Amino acid sequence: MESVTSVRILVVDDEESLRFFLTRGLKKAGYEVEAMADGRSAIERLSQMSYDVVLTDIVMPDVSGLDVLAAVHEMDKDAVVILMTGHGTVENAIDALRLGAFDYLTKPFELKELLVTIDRGLERRAVERENRKLRFLVNKRLTEAPEADGGILSARRDWERSFIKDLLRKTRGNVTKAAELARISRPNLHKKIRALDINPGEFKR
Repeated sequence: MESVTSVRILVVDDEESLRFFLTRGLKKAGYEVEAMADGRSAIERLSQMSYDVVLTDIVMPDVSGLDVLAAVHEMDKDAVVILMTGHGTVENAIDALRLGAFDYLTKPFELKELLVTIDRGLERRAVERENRKLRFLVNKRLTEAPEADGGILSARRDWERSFIKDLLRKTRGNVTKAAELARISRPNLHKKIRALDINPGEFKR
């Protein structure tokens, strides 16, 4: 995963005190942070600058956090979007997860909880990027390799082994966390690990 100092975060909330709290806390944690007071300004800024993480309130005047989420995914599908919500808008936050948000936090929340959520989001993004890279390499190999079934199966097996090893490396051999990152069930991941003769213990440090 990239270093904290290289991660750029956009905070969007119409509450000045919360913007100040989040900006100060995230900068203290080493992140590069910008803050916007409304969704319209945030969307305009997103058209000018790319961000690794977008932290936005859901309920704001005129342009909502859901509008910001839609704009983020239109401009940069790679960005991690985390929503902030009050107790009365939790259902909206759950709907937003279906629309591509990574997670949501219910106000009030501790800075530590936010930092853990950001870390998980960046880990997930790193895994998805690696996944896309491996898929590209496998497709390239399949294109260049003979069209025999054996070559296709071998390429797929190599891709699965590389992907799972990368997951275990990132989670230090923790199969449960690896399954969460890959968005697959733990039993299915265990089955793949056994089939590919991978030892999770090798990645524990």
